[in-house]
Amino acid sequence: MGVTLFADGGECVGYACLADGHVGPLAVTDPALAGAAFRTALRLAAQGGSAQVSAFLPGPCESALGIALEHGLRITIPMVLMSTREFGDWTRYLPRNPGFM
Repeated sequence: MGVTLFADGGECVGYACLADGHVGPLAVTDPALAGAAFRTALRLAAQGGSAQVSAFLPGPCESALGIALEHGLRITIPMVLMSTREFGDWTRYLPRNPGFM
């Protein structure tokens, strides 16, 4: 698994892990950066030579969902994650696997 750091003006603003065509986890410091980070991570994953590219996308991350649809990605494993307590800000984060959360 490779880790890519995202920088803005010399400051680290996020990261993405890429392995066998899968993007995630991916996290950014500002939700406004999620779209650009995901677009970059998708491009890098596609260049890796894998037959498929994938990512787990949380519903509140609209920028990533829009980019996924724009690139022809489709929902193959719909999941619902429920909890009795609050989770983090899903507009900044794309998980690797719900089993790890």
